[in-house]
Amino acid sequence: MERMDPLRPEIARLIAAKERRRLKLAALSFPEKVRVVVQLQQMAAPVLRARGRPVRVWVLDNPKPVGQK
Repeated sequence: MERMDPLRPEIARLIAAKERRRLKLAALSFPEKVRVVVQLQQMAAPVLRARGRPVRVWVLDNPKPVGQK
C-alpha cells in the first residue's frame, strides 16, 4: 500500500484558497481593482526607491481602502 504524501492535503488547501482569492479579485468593480493596483504600488515603492529606481504612485480622487464603501 502506498503511503499518502502529508503535503498533498496542504497543497490542495492552498490551491483552493488561491482559486477563491482569484475569483474574489475578478468580481471586484473596476475602481476597486484600480485601488488594489495603487495599494500594490504603495507597497513596492519603498523597495524600489531603496534600489534607486524612480517611483510614481498613482493618486486617486477617492483613496478609500478596498472593500469599504
